Amino acid sequence: MKKLKRIVVGIDVLSKSSNILKRAVILAKENEADLFIVHAVQTPWLSLPGYFGGKEITVDAKGITKKIEKKIKAVNKDDKVSYTIIVKEGDADDILLYESKLLKADMIVIGKHTKSKTGENILGSIAQKVAHKSHLPILIVKNKVKDSYKNVLAPTDFGVQSKQSILFVKNICPSAKIRAVFAYESFYTAGIYTTGAYPLETVENFDIQQYDKAEKAAAKNNLKEFIKAVGIDGGKVIDGKYDSKKALLKYIKKNTFDLVVVGSRGTAGFNALLGSVASYVLKEAPTDVLVYVPID
Repeated sequence: MKKLKRIVVGIDVLSKSSNILKRAVILAKENEADLFIVHAVQTPWLSLPGYFGGKEITVDAKGITKKIEKKIKAVNKDDKVSYTIIVKEGDADDILLYESKLLKADMIVIGKHTKSKTGENILGSIAQKVAHKSHLPILIVKNKVKDSYKNVLAPTDFGVQSKQSILFVKNICPSAKIRAVFAYESFYTAGIYTTGAYPLETVENFDIQQYDKAEKAAAKNNLKEFIKAVGIDGGKVIDGKYDSKKALLKYIKKNTFDLVVVGSRGTAGFNALLGSVASYVLKEAPTDVLVYVPID
């Protein structure tokens, strides 16, 4: 597994970004990586000269840089982490993706950027765009940062992307305890797709409870083999009933995980594909979320 050497951090100097920087600094220290802190300034097109008499707006790059330096020094007090500050004009998601590719970065760290009136963590549009288009693993920081990640949950379908995502977390968070979870929908699996257009109770000799038992046993066996293959601390099979995504979210909220890692269906490159479960977890999980995208 490739070492984590270059981390691109997307921040908004006008918003609270100390947790994003603190998380990035912790990861950088653990992996002896360099930070590239990117701030994008979006200039309204109506303010550009030549358009309806608009006046040119000058971006105070030096002033923004000084503000960022003040923020980074507050969380990098021992100056052990090397960092570079980049201030550019343009859409934040485009700038972040462009710079990460130009710098040959290994990971992107960004914040949720949005908070509801009730105080809940809601994923902002910039974070969503970057997560769905990133050619690199991306970490969405949603919560206050105290220390390194301790308890990591990895929802799995036993696929290659899931395995790679866990190995990536093991590599960058060596002290974390990682557990896998598989949510199955036995009733859905045994629905009209396997029994035709007839209700299950009308199918002769079909025992739903027996099928459910067999499905759960198979899932437990697959999980056991998966845990052994990736070398993690353990895992759990949960009954997703009619909606495995909601069951998974309930399980996340019920426990004390500080990071959830999900694998992308895409390959390295723009427009990496997130499955429905990954997208749901990304938006709804109260924890920080790492979306793993295979790196070239």
